Amino acid sequence: MSTFTPITLKATISNFAGKTTYGEIDGTGLENQFETFAVSLSGVTTQTHADASSREPLLYNGLDISAGMFISDDSGNTIVRIVSISNKSETLITCVVEDTDMLSFRLNGINTVSDGGNVIIFGLNPEGEAIIVDPSAFLSGALDKINARFNLNEKDDRVKFTHDVAPAVNVGDIVTINSSGNLVKYGLGADVKVGIVLDILRNGKDIYVKPFNDIIRDYKNPEGLSSIPTGVYYTNTSNPGEITTAIGGKATFLHLNTKIPTILPIKSSTIPGFNDFITINGTTVFDGSNGDSVATKLLWSNKINNYSGTTNVYSAITQAPAVSESDDNTLSYTGSWATNDVFIPISATGSVPASYAEITISDGIGTATIIFDTPDISINLGANYDIMSPAAIKAEFDATILANSLNIICTLYDSPTYNGQGIRLTSTNGATGITLVSINPDAFGAAVVGAGSDTGLSLSSTLGAETLTLTRDSGGPIEIDGTPNSGGYINQGGVVSSKSGRVPYLLLIEDEGSDGVTETGIKTHVDLNQSPAETSVDGDPTGITITYTPYADSVVTIKVNGIEVNLGDADLLEDCYFSVDGGTTARAIADITAGDAIYWNGSNAGYQLDASDDIDLSYEKSSLD
Repeated sequence: MSTFTPITLKATISNFAGKTTYGEIDGTGLENQFETFAVSLSGVTTQTHADASSREPLLYNGLDISAGMFISDDSGNTIVRIVSISNKSETLITCVVEDTDMLSFRLNGINTVSDGGNVIIFGLNPEGEAIIVDPSAFLSGALDKINARFNLNEKDDRVKFTHDVAPAVNVGDIVTINSSGNLVKYGLGADVKVGIVLDILRNGKDIYVKPFNDIIRDYKNPEGLSSIPTGVYYTNTSNPGEITTAIGGKATFLHLNTKIPTILPIKSSTIPGFNDFITINGTTVFDGSNGDSVATKLLWSNKINNYSGTTNVYSAITQAPAVSESDDNTLSYTGSWATNDVFIPISATGSVPASYAEITISDGIGTATIIFDTPDISINLGANYDIMSPAAIKAEFDATILANSLNIICTLYDSPTYNGQGIRLTSTNGATGITLVSINPDAFGAAVVGAGSDTGLSLSSTLGAETLTLTRDSGGPIEIDGTPNSGGYINQGGVVSSKSGRVPYLLLIEDEGSDGVTETGIKTHVDLNQSPAETSVDGDPTGITITYTPYADSVVTIKVNGIEVNLGDADLLEDCYFSVDGGTTARAIADITAGDAIYWNGSNAGYQLDASDDIDLSYEKSSLD
């Protein structure tokens, strides 16, 4: 299916609701503005064209919209990128969008579209420019705004590197990458210059770099990118057109960052039926008309995994845990202790109660009793009382859960409703739910759990719905296709293609010229001070190999205990020689290649080798190796 012909579709906003805020306090004043939004589109139009190789020949509709495309209002003020799509049909789309780098809000003070507003969906060309083939839906001047927006941030082939912690680089610095995949000043990481810093955003966590050479962001075979940042890929001498981490070919790419797996949660409660035909990454995984059937979501997951070897996608069933927390119910003593509304009164300070507050806890499999008898602080509740704070309550839960091997964890969290910290219980694998029963009340007669209790925890909580989750570890796309496009299994409930991951970026280093790396020969010390295997007859292997291919067929010098020996040049009769076939044939010096082994002729040298000898290989390697 070709996507060469550009897409421009029109639609109407049915819902545009804030989802997550920018959050970063970086002097922009944007921290409380929404950056991502949940969006529903209706009335998606049809675009006719003359390209019969598109998904549906000669036309595009809502089913051709994909993550990575952009949505603009008709004035060109709000321009957002589609991050993910959960449902789509020919005319309807449900998706999540983001105001990338908050540019719409920075430029125009707005990044939303009112319900009923007209929008246009379009893509970008490889240079990051908007491609709009039908401008008729835009108001006057809108196209100029759109072009200005993309000229501002997408020109010059600038590339954004995102970090969890801001690296120590500044605008104008020449940078490279370190082994963690973070930008560093050139000289502190890889030997290859990546580019120059153009812009710094989000307190330095987002860095825009103008690369000195092309950066490949969608390598065709992401599963083949097995290196780590600063690793080099070479042309594969035994598999033309491919790359390898094995030294020997020409250095071609520098591995720039780590992969981010593509994860696609499918929330649909349905499973494929006899009308469904489903492909994943081009491989047919279900053909109902051909007799395929699955009775449960687990069997469907297993069937997907039968094809993981060709799709590079595997499936698993996950289930939302059971959760009980303090905000589920009202609390007994709101405002009684200013810093915390969650606490358990035990007794008047210094006295011993007749009984302690007590509950039972169950994960649906096992049950245990918790006695709350370890106060850790005294406060005034009309008189001084020993109480258990949230930390002490958590400690009692933790001890009982551990001692009875319950499939539950207890955590503290900052309550959005009540003062201070709340208690949260979450089920783990093996639990069928969470059940709490109050046995003895606290010092004032209030229950520990339930409505109007000390903790507010719910008395029961069940497991959430099952979710079938698809994962592609390499970060490559998960392309889901098939029929029917609407009314069947695909394109609803999360059963849509996803590009949520990241394939590692590759910097082209083969032909960087004066802007990047110029290949030269440099002395290498990697093959000095080698210890040979013991030899006894001519042609014995020394167990020593050469690490790099000598630069420009240059001379290789071999010394034994500091004394140079004669190296055969396609000659089996000198003191030693290189071979790639077990010593049968001697390499010409000009043909020596990384990985070639040294063989020893003791009768010519006048002595045999043993492990106490010191072997040095001196030669020049390529600066790109």
